Amino acid sequence: MATNETTDPAVEEADRRVARAKASLLARVEQLKHKISDARQTFDLASQIEKHALPAVGIAFALGAAAGLGRRGARTVMEANRSGAGGALLAALGALGLRLVRDLAIGQLGVVAKGWWDAQQQHRSIDAATLPGRSESPAPYTEH
Repeated sequence: MATNETTDPAVEEADRRVARAKASLLARVEQLKHKISDARQTFDLASQIEKHALPAVGIAFALGAAAGLGRRGARTVMEANRSGAGGALLAALGALGLRLVRDLAIGQLGVVAKGWWDAQQQHRSIDAATLPGRSESPAPYTEH
């Protein structure tokens, strides 16, 4: 069996087209992976609430107020229980959302308070080191 060393130019052109198409497809798949990753970060609710804690609290308050005012008059617990699964689901989602916002807001408040406290401590140590005639030991005040 003799092998044909030369290939048809049409076959070579088809192979080049297939290689280009494959490379293009792989590049588009990579771009799509990056876009999906970016979209996940953008729509990650917990991280968005953490980044924008105060607007999140405001939005949660406004939604809670709208939900409370949107009901037709005050209803008793028994009447709310009769409204079925829809009312229970809405109440559960509201409670979950408010708890999430509360936890994130308190966490953010803790971070801000710690930063403020650290800054105050740093200012105090700088003031103590730069004030003339100030001594850290109580000796000058106790010699009378």
